Amino acid sequence: MEVLIDGVAYVPRAEIPALTDERLQEALRYLTEIQYFNIEHKNRAVAWNALKALSPELAQLASDNPKAAYDRVRANDPDDD
Repeated sequence: MEVLIDGVAYVPRAEIPALTDERLQEALRYLTEIQYFNIEHKNRAVAWNALKALSPELAQLASDNPKAAYDRVRANDPDDD
């Protein structure tokens, strides 16, 4: 579902805070867990934990509306042109 406001597509806001060493380390632990254990049925949940460590608001948006989260991080991406 696309929401237009005055003809402009609305992209939900989800704060992506500046990285701290602690949050980055936590995300790296989750991501290396995916590689080490390679338990396919758990990889999505573990990746979500990494996303939550980096940006809790974006992780929540991804849970509620994956397309909105995808659009949020891809907004203004020159590679998408």
